[in-house]
Amino acid sequence: MRRNSADYRAIRGPYSLLTRPTCYVCFRPKTYCVCGFIEPFYAHCQVLIIQHPNERMKYYSTAKLALAAIKNSRVLPGVEFEPGQIRDAVGGGKTFVLYPSPDAQSCEDVVLDSESTVIVVDGTWEEAGKIVYRNPELREFPCLTFRQALRSNYRIRKQPRSNYLSTIESIAQLLKLNARAQGLEEAALMYDRLLDGFDRMVERQLQHVPEAERVGR
Repeated sequence: MRRNSADYRAIRGPYSLLTRPTCYVCFRPKTYCVCGFIEPFYAHCQVLIIQHPNERMKYYSTAKLALAAIKNSRVLPGVEFEPGQIRDAVGGGKTFVLYPSPDAQSCEDVVLDSESTVIVVDGTWEEAGKIVYRNPELREFPCLTFRQALRSNYRIRKQPRSNYLSTIESIAQLLKLNARAQGLEEAALMYDRLLDGFDRMVERQLQHVPEAERVGR
């Protein structure tokens, strides 16, 4: 099927026309850019996103939305890193990894502040597992998880399980639950911006997906 055919455009939706002006932050056509959905803010801790290279140019990747919104977040792309490279990227202070493990602590049971960093691995579950496996340095940091099961609203791409969250949902829930546990109610409410912006992104994308094909139907 030719890329410039009507059938191809109908299947691929608004993102098939590569000649359209593109936002090189979210990699969407500028008319569908989602970068302005969330007013940028500083989180009460640092966020480091280790991003699998496959995620960078996916238009439905949510990490880019989080990076655009959280001023004290940054990204480290790659799969396997040199010894000390991740610690250098963290830059000191208390460091945690948001990743399930048998000895993971609830994100509500630790104190996070401006000197703390939470590492979030961005990719499919298989890609995230590969990054953690190939970098023993990551396994030296304590892991954080969620005390209660949380349900994803990511209806663009099917999650392996209903309680698996997208990257931005994971970051938003961690920040919100931790802030609330520390009595930082104003900050907790601010983190709803991430979820609100994410929901707007999902709804915009679903406008181009037939209802019968939507996840969960």
